[in-house]
Amino acid sequence: MKQAIEFLHQKADYLNVGPRKKQPHSSYILVHQGLVLIRLGKLELPICKDQGFWLPSGCLSSVTVLQGSVVSTFDFSVRSSVVLPNCAGYVMPSMLIQGATQQLKQTTRESWDSPHGRLRRCVRDYLATVTPNDKYDAKTMLLAQEIASLETPRNKKRQKDNNNLETTGFSEEQIALQLNIRDCVKKLKSGQKLTKIALQASMPEQELMLLIERTAGAI
Repeated sequence: MKQAIEFLHQKADYLNVGPRKKQPHSSYILVHQGLVLIRLGKLELPICKDQGFWLPSGCLSSVTVLQGSVVSTFDFSVRSSVVLPNCAGYVMPSMLIQGATQQLKQTTRESWDSPHGRLRRCVRDYLATVTPNDKYDAKTMLLAQEIASLETPRNKKRQKDNNNLETTGFSEEQIALQLNIRDCVKKLKSGQKLTKIALQASMPEQELMLLIERTAGAI
């Protein structure tokens, strides 16, 4: 990191499949639109519109940002003199965070001594006072189960009623497609041959590669 606190606001033009790794810094992820999936251990949690999630430094996790999602991220260096939460969990965006994010995404000024820098420090100081919620409520767990069911092979039974998926802004088909592409991307990155992956997906190689490029970009 070049600065003690970095801010990034972006729309995901492509599906972003993050690796499973330990956080080199603490991060607060705020979803404005779409869906972000965060895997902690065996559990993968959905972060939907107007939800935020805290990942402390050293936390073993992977982050998937679905294509078309709009996300703001605050990254905090381990050099920070402020004590930040050391457990992962949901942190709902306060009016302070929402207001700061609105201002920060409208300017490119990165000076630490500018209003831009002071806003970032205000967000850091606020997050130092919160306790991330690692006790996921029933609705969140149900949504996570519904999303996981979309990865179930077609010859297995899926849940028929996925009403909670409406909170993501994506249709069931859109999420299922991106999850399938994510699986293909992971296999490609692990060294599997496209021929084998296309056979498993019951698709011609050229058609599958085109679909991957359209969804996840160049691999």
